[in-house]
Amino acid sequence: MKFNLAVKGIIRKDGKILVVKRSDIDDHKPGVWETPGGGMDRQTSPQKALEKEIREEVDLKVKILEPFNIFTFKKDTGEYKVGITFVCDYVSGEVKLSHEHSDFKWIDPQDFKKLKSLPSLKKEIESYYNKYAK
Repeated sequence: MKFNLAVKGIIRKDGKILVVKRSDIDDHKPGVWETPGGGMDRQTSPQKALEKEIREEVDLKVKILEPFNIFTFKKDTGEYKVGITFVCDYVSGEVKLSHEHSDFKWIDPQDFKKLKSLPSLKKEIESYYNKYAK
């Protein structure tokens, strides 16, 4: 079975994290809340791929810290992915969304469980909160 690679970032700023809402026309889980990130090219490192995805999706500069979680999932299209989530510190910029997302929020990590999202991502954000935000 073939797996493609993905990277995600939990971007933190002043005790809050950035979450983005997938476009209603997205081919995978439209309308759900998530953290920024995306697919990874084989020619680059996970950190460089994440910098690129964050720049493209929300136009922010971040400092990528440590890997936090490794995950797997099957997209609605049938594609399988293995992903790495990194903890990131906000450095500069104002959020400017790409066409992939329709909204964003800076939220307390505890509030993520109230948003429409995937159970696995809710668990990831809860684990982040327990490790970093308490």
